[in-house]
Amino acid sequence: MSWRNGLRQRAWQGIPELLEVDALLQASSVLAALPGARIAPGLVRFKLAARTCEGVQRQGLDWLSGARQGRGALAGKVPRYRPWKAGDAALAEIGIAGLPMDWPAHAAVYGCSSVDRRHWLLLVPGSAQLWLGWTG
Repeated sequence: MSWRNGLRQRAWQGIPELLEVDALLQASSVLAALPGARIAPGLVRFKLAARTCEGVQRQGLDWLSGARQGRGALAGKVPRYRPWKAGDAALAEIGIAGLPMDWPAHAAVYGCSSVDRRHWLLLVPGSAQLWLGWTG
């Protein structure tokens, strides 16, 4: 198994089942793409499945309320996430100062962090992206 497939499989464990992803877009240990992000050793970006984008765009936080537990163990335990937040509150929840410059200024954005604050999710349905970050 390639390192990319291994990373994709491992990161996929931290994503709630309700959030379907189609592909691993990027894997990086540098958070430079997310302005003001806290230093973290891990960051992966997935392309969201159309079904997930449609659900979030239609129902927003109501749809995401069922997405609060990872699929499997990361770092020895299944991540459980705090309630999802939208907009600036979502970015503040995960410690990000803003969206990358190439994203629309008024893009809908949702985020949550794990109960222990070791993992976080950032979802941007308009660009079909889901970011998973972790601190250790």
